[in-house]
Amino acid sequence: MTAAKPTPVDHTLPDGWQRVRLGGICSPPQYGASAPARDYDPKLPRYVRITDITDHGRLRVDDPKSADPDKVKGYELEPGDLLFARSGSVGRTYLHRPEDGKCVYAGYLIRFRALPNIAAPEYLEHCTHSSVYFNWISSIARRGAQTNVNATEYSSLPILLPPLPEQRAIAAVLDSIDDAIEGAEAVIAATEGLRDALLHDLLTRGLPGQHTEFREVPGLGTIPADWDVVRLGDVAEVQTGRAVKKGTPVDGALEVPYLCVANVKDGYLDLTSVKSMRVSSVEIDRYGLREGDVLFTEGGDADKLGRGTVWRNEIPVCIHQNHIFAVRPNREVLMAEFLSAFATSGFGKRYFLGAAKQTTNLASVNSTQLKQMTLGLPNIQDQGKIVGALSATGISIVEATIERNNLRLLKASTADALLAGRVRVGVGANV
Repeated sequence: MTAAKPTPVDHTLPDGWQRVRLGGICSPPQYGASAPARDYDPKLPRYVRITDITDHGRLRVDDPKSADPDKVKGYELEPGDLLFARSGSVGRTYLHRPEDGKCVYAGYLIRFRALPNIAAPEYLEHCTHSSVYFNWISSIARRGAQTNVNATEYSSLPILLPPLPEQRAIAAVLDSIDDAIEGAEAVIAATEGLRDALLHDLLTRGLPGQHTEFREVPGLGTIPADWDVVRLGDVAEVQTGRAVKKGTPVDGALEVPYLCVANVKDGYLDLTSVKSMRVSSVEIDRYGLREGDVLFTEGGDADKLGRGTVWRNEIPVCIHQNHIFAVRPNREVLMAEFLSAFATSGFGKRYFLGAAKQTTNLASVNSTQLKQMTLGLPNIQDQGKIVGALSATGISIVEATIERNNLRLLKASTADALLAGRVRVGVGANV
């Protein structure tokens, strides 16, 4: 009898680690149920759809759904089941946890169940949130009207698999960072709730104790009677941005940074990554940002529509692309900070959503619509007092947001190191 050949040792991996495929460490994958969603009934399991899963792998708390029990039998989730989106938002994953309660899963989701004593589900989940995973998804996804990845393709996902105790130790480290991120997000949500309530009162009742007469204005509701009602275009200039034209020669061009939608958040800027383009000196004057400009996003996902953020000259010479509007207030009658606050209020968001051209989940506004936005405008001194009343909550939100973003960067770098075995934790590992 011929002796079996020993399995070759992979010296590029830490001791005890293996290169495997997802399908080799899970039971056969299963596609979800094809059943219509119905209003949520707490007596029935929740019906998990792709749209219920956040980018960070959690279930959304808003608008849960159920399904007809007779049509989803056999699709119940067990703790540790890992779902993958197979169409549209491919790459998005969700690990079912006991605290999420009873759930079933819909079509366009694929369930993988880790084999006991081989793979820890929480470790596999973190693998699917790594940069290596998203690079892999980008390389294999089939483009079309919808991006698709099927069960066979997901089964081929390469995984670096340490021994089970080390898998659990790695997951515990990354879970602890996730807990800190969720804590920061809870602080942000609570503080935003306080700010929104305060902002609503200030925009409808004015400064406390200052007004006794009020009037109704379409689109704004109740405002102090002595406030002006204006169109944004009457009290500010609206500057459109420059289209990004790759490879277009420009005489006497200069390389300058520009802002895109990803840089403009709801009430703050994210300048972690700023792109640049070559433009002429004339274009720098035409599209250049000035301190005190209020930046508005043209559109994208509905939650990105009409974000208003004040430019503080964070980059001395900077322009903006055509998906960003720069609104330049007449400073004698309109404070940039007041306009930014109004844009983030319920009134501002409702205006943008009502005026926007919408397709599926995408929405956009043009400069004409932006100029038509109606504002209830107190005098410039009272605007300053309103902005001051909001400043404390605004600072708290920015600080918590910076903390959360830093934790996300820490999570990404830590995950890359741990999941590749460059840093070891767990039993027998060098910490």
